[in-house]
Amino acid sequence: MGAEKSLTLGAMFHVTPLGDEDATRTYQRFTDLAVSLETLGYEEAWVTEHHFNAYSLTPVPTLLMSHFLANTRRLKLGAAAVLVGFHNPINVAEQLATLSALAPGRVLCGFAKGGPFESQNAVFKAEQSESRERMNEAVPAMLDLLKGETVTHQGHFYQWDNVDLTPKGGFSHREAFIASADDSSLTMAARQDVGLMAAQFWDLERIERNAGVYRQAHPKSARPDLMAARGLFMDDDPEQARRLAWQHIESFRAQKAQLWGKGQGPMSKLSPDELLQRMLVGTPQDIVGQVLTLHRAGVTRLALNPLTSSPEQRLKQFEWFVLAVWPQVQAALNADLSARHST
Repeated sequence: MGAEKSLTLGAMFHVTPLGDEDATRTYQRFTDLAVSLETLGYEEAWVTEHHFNAYSLTPVPTLLMSHFLANTRRLKLGAAAVLVGFHNPINVAEQLATLSALAPGRVLCGFAKGGPFESQNAVFKAEQSESRERMNEAVPAMLDLLKGETVTHQGHFYQWDNVDLTPKGGFSHREAFIASADDSSLTMAARQDVGLMAAQFWDLERIERNAGVYRQAHPKSARPDLMAARGLFMDDDPEQARRLAWQHIESFRAQKAQLWGKGQGPMSKLSPDELLQRMLVGTPQDIVGQVLTLHRAGVTRLALNPLTSSPEQRLKQFEWFVLAVWPQVQAALNADLSARHST
């Protein structure tokens, strides 16, 4: 069995404007948040990719990553995730190579198939029926390009001859992740030795299942480096925490519905209790247990998304987690590690 990986603390950025706030002000608020998180000791932050959605100003995640990287010194920035089906894979590889040269060791990138978001697929003329196959072909091809060698690729969807990517080096498979619950994509991720990503509405059963499929397909039966996004809301009163968290989830679910078009997204099928069980909600002590459960399920990177639209409340939740939850989580993980080494 492979060694159990530690747990890395990060944040998920849903870059949403407040009221009639313009994009410039919204981006500045999240820049300030990135700086604050670095000061608090968070190790990474992740930005999404969404298009044509006034509630999510993240159409070019690598550009936002570049800005946040330039305004911090240690914080790693990741995409969660680049929607591969909407892009030329050579261009994506060039962006990652350039970012990695600008901020060595601080660039992470998840990849997803892109949809099924009806409005986005229609504008980009990306066939939903082909999106998964495109991702499964594009990701290995991009990783080959990023190795710094001259690459020829003749696939079903993408073809190029003798491409010599510049700048060279920097981004490797260790910084790459696949966001999928499909067996073919999990198998591709395992064979490429890249990590996995779990959406914040996925339950533990799905996370554990995906990790199991990955291990079976991995050449060395290794556990994946597994990032999980999780909604967060703490309060000394657990019922108050649940009530306020649910108010935000309802609003977030309505925003997400705009992306799905006529189809129903996965969040629409879940009851309030089911959704709250997939978040970190309750007292600080409750959340310590919830985080440790995630780690036991295989999660190695935790990306927190405070369930509030208030910038002040968001920062307070991040601060409270670091002060009241994270030290207890680290102590428990260190105790477990010591116990295993002593047996």
